[in-house]
Amino acid sequence: MKKTSPFLIVLFVYILIIISCSFTVKTISARVNKKTIQKVGSYLISKYFESKIGFPERKEDPRIIQWQNLYDVTSSDINLSFNYNEQMVFGNVTMTAQSLSDTLNEIYINLYGNMKVNYVKLNDAEVSFSREVKFPPLKDLKIDNDTYKNYIVVNSKGKVFRNDYFTLNISYFGKPYHTGFDSFTFKEIDGQNVIYTLSEPTFSSSWYPCKDILTDKFLSNMNLTVPDGYIGASNGILSEVKKDVSGNNVYCWKSSYPIASYLVSLVVAKFDEWEDVYYSLDSTKRMPVDYFSFPKYTERAKYDWENTPEMIGFYSKMLGEYPFINEKYGMAMFGWFSGAMEHQTLTSMGYTMATGDRRKEEVVAHELAHQWFGDAVTPESWKDIWLNEGFATYLEVLWQEHKTGKSLKDLMANQDYGFFDGTVYNPQGFLMNSTVYQKGAWCLHMLRGSVGDSVFFEILRKYYDRFKYKNAGTKDFQKVCEEVSGKDMNVFFDQWIYKGNSRPEYEVSYKVDSFMGDKNDSISTLRVNLVQKQTDWDVYKMPVRITVVTEAGEKEFTVFNFKKKQQFEQPIKGKILDVIIDKDNWILKNVEKVPYKDIYE
Repeated sequence: MKKTSPFLIVLFVYILIIISCSFTVKTISARVNKKTIQKVGSYLISKYFESKIGFPERKEDPRIIQWQNLYDVTSSDINLSFNYNEQMVFGNVTMTAQSLSDTLNEIYINLYGNMKVNYVKLNDAEVSFSREVKFPPLKDLKIDNDTYKNYIVVNSKGKVFRNDYFTLNISYFGKPYHTGFDSFTFKEIDGQNVIYTLSEPTFSSSWYPCKDILTDKFLSNMNLTVPDGYIGASNGILSEVKKDVSGNNVYCWKSSYPIASYLVSLVVAKFDEWEDVYYSLDSTKRMPVDYFSFPKYTERAKYDWENTPEMIGFYSKMLGEYPFINEKYGMAMFGWFSGAMEHQTLTSMGYTMATGDRRKEEVVAHELAHQWFGDAVTPESWKDIWLNEGFATYLEVLWQEHKTGKSLKDLMANQDYGFFDGTVYNPQGFLMNSTVYQKGAWCLHMLRGSVGDSVFFEILRKYYDRFKYKNAGTKDFQKVCEEVSGKDMNVFFDQWIYKGNSRPEYEVSYKVDSFMGDKNDSISTLRVNLVQKQTDWDVYKMPVRITVVTEAGEKEFTVFNFKKKQQFEQPIKGKILDVIIDKDNWILKNVEKVPYKDIYE
């Protein structure tokens, strides 16, 4: 997902910046003022979304999770029709699953309590069910009582045994709650009716019954019944468009790759539709690249999205073949004014993102990159969301470097917001914050700087290949890093991802002595003092590149900084003009040059 901030929040933060600048005390440095402003703005935006969307993971009763872990969903056939005026959904979902226990006496399915269930059939026979959990809430969890009503509890006692495959057919209807980022939405855009979904992180069950757990991926088929003139777009490949008895069109989408519940999506609108093509790396497969645009924005979108097949090839060569090569990649406009969401094989794009000048091409790249990291490799939990967003942000930067020729150093500087709140792993409060996106990208960039290009890209390829169509956590990524690099990565992951929430604040000084020879052939001893001044993490242990500028050119050497105060010596030929720490921007840091002094005094 590429997030966007609401206009009112941006305006509010802008006003804060003006006020802050107006009342700045002269003795406070400009850098501190900037960091303070960014911190306040980040905090306010996070609190706004936190109040609107809630915490990243739904609070779950562990007893319910235990019941849900007794079965594994293998496929879900979702049939939907709509009443736009009443803003109602009419659904019939058939889930196929395998029992993992002889004691699967109750089957717990997520579905919001406001949705009305007509019947439930287990293996084609109607069975009794409840819309409420029968056992009392656990007091220490502080779960809202209404949460316990957001289930279908199916009586399966004596009907399902270990290793049995079974089907559940659920007929339901209702007005979906509009919650989260949008969950299920009826909207009018440019005078046209639009229906769309965005379920991240935990709102799939607001509109269809499912086992809404990240680690249970399944095959999904979607049949959308829509009025003539409308197109219903969804995940997978379009197998057919047929007519129902009322003359409506039924768009039948089928998936052959596992999908997480939050990535199942739909969008219904009067679209302009066109197609491009991507050829697999081995040239044996021709994959459609499908585009769906609101008519007002079609010409802009045709230009802005034109590079998509090239992007697919770029990432495929870097990471491994596009993960859904037997289906499609597509982009469909939906009801967001701005921003986008990486639904599997069909990214939902905010309609004003089509500008006609490729100004927002980084968003196209970001969402495409998610097809590898987020969709094919899905996080083990929402605590691991940086494995989605940090990866997509960094890959977005690499596309910009490739396509525009801009330096990686400058592109990464644009991803440094000066302040990042909290840890990268297990973000607190609002899920989609700059620590997850931008600092997550910086963590990958610093990993690359630490292990080198060839090792880094081998790490990405191996991680993708090992966990493709599965789930992975941060611990799994660390294990791959260690296998490929041959290094113990505990320190790196602790200071940057698991525990550290800051950055090194380097204080640098140097002096030159021990001149020998004439002016043109002098050899100097350079002494560089590196002091870490941050207070919220003791020592960031990192390789640090030091560039020495002389009259004859530049010389770079790398040191390993593992102490709070450390001095490094290096013989240098020629007159020294300057010393630069991490010139090419491989470390997320702040640097201050000070006059030389003995750090061991």
